[in-house]
Amino acid sequence: MIFQNTNTPVKIIESATEVKNVAYSSVDNLVKSFIEQLPLVAAGIVVLFFFWLLARIIKGAFLTASNHAKLDYRLRILISRLIGVAVFVLGIFTALTVVIPSLRFGDLVAGLGFTSFIVGFATKDILNNLLSGVLILWKETFKIGDYIFVKDRQGKVEYIGVRATTLRMDDGEKILMPNGDMYSNALTIRGADAERRMKLKISIGYNAEIDQAKANILKATREAEGVVGEPSPNVYVTDLAAAGVDLSIYFWIKTDENNPMAVFDRVAMGIKKILGESNIELYPTSPVVVKDAGDGHSSEEENKREDL
Repeated sequence: MIFQNTNTPVKIIESATEVKNVAYSSVDNLVKSFIEQLPLVAAGIVVLFFFWLLARIIKGAFLTASNHAKLDYRLRILISRLIGVAVFVLGIFTALTVVIPSLRFGDLVAGLGFTSFIVGFATKDILNNLLSGVLILWKETFKIGDYIFVKDRQGKVEYIGVRATTLRMDDGEKILMPNGDMYSNALTIRGADAERRMKLKISIGYNAEIDQAKANILKATREAEGVVGEPSPNVYVTDLAAAGVDLSIYFWIKTDENNPMAVFDRVAMGIKKILGESNIELYPTSPVVVKDAGDGHSSEEENKREDL
């Protein structure tokens, strides 16, 4: 036998009415709260607009005041933007304290300090490159067109950015060096119109006339296109190795007029040609691997020398 509860429809109606009343009360309270907060929100918007306008005025004033200062244009732009962002962020905090009276400015500053610590730790490499770029642009450590040696890299400076510096290598490739590496490592800097010293190492046999070989080498080096007359090229005996006499040839080029690899190639080809015409044999200055045509295995020559 099935019993039906006659009070069920009444309970459903009561529940629906209660839900409707709760929803209406919540919306009503939300609207009233918004209306009550509306003057504070308007005041916060006014404060934020004031700080935005103040940031633009300060940025323009800084750019105008620093127009005659000996600062890189990119550095001036960066500093003006940082000043503008700092003023606007201060405006955001001030507007929040106006909109939410219970929110204290000290709590915001404390929260910002902790957040800045976390963000700074996570982006320390980016910040390192950024600060290094600012110092490079400020102190003008090097300029566009200078030739730089840093670590195992070298090249002509094509662009100095806030985060990285662009170098053009001798072979034409472009590399992007982080400013943190540029600022924290020892640099060799040659000016845009400075002369660069080049070095070429060769080895000749003991049976060769060294004086004659040096004279021929100097002749070929001086005649190579791109080699400057002053300082004059030099040839020195740098080692008496097991397989031959090591010679180092030093010459100078104009970095703003010649490609270093092209001049090096012309000097090397000229030396090889003139020594060949004088029957002076060149020896390898590094280990040479010779493949045996019979069994396909490779053997290393006994005349190994350390490359100076």
